[in-house]
Amino acid sequence: MTAVPLSSLSKGTYAHIDSIRPQTAFGDLDDLVGRRLADLGFSNGMPLMVVAVGALGKGPFAVRLGNQSQFALRAPEAAKIMCRVVTEHF
Repeated sequence: MTAVPLSSLSKGTYAHIDSIRPQTAFGDLDDLVGRRLADLGFSNGMPLMVVAVGALGKGPFAVRLGNQSQFALRAPEAAKIMCRVVTEHF
């Protein structure tokens, strides 16, 4: 199965994080943003569920990680997180 950006997922979707990819929207701060996401728990293999998506599907994206942490991400942050959609729930 191909990895897709979190920003393309809809409410209620379950997925596992595949990787954090570079995003040009952050420029020189991209590495720092990626590290911050990893520090918050957005790491390879972590299960997540999309709890809510903002108007017109453009963000913010509310997600619950498998460790029960919940975060709201802006669209550029969500676009950094590559996911593999799954059918099983956590």
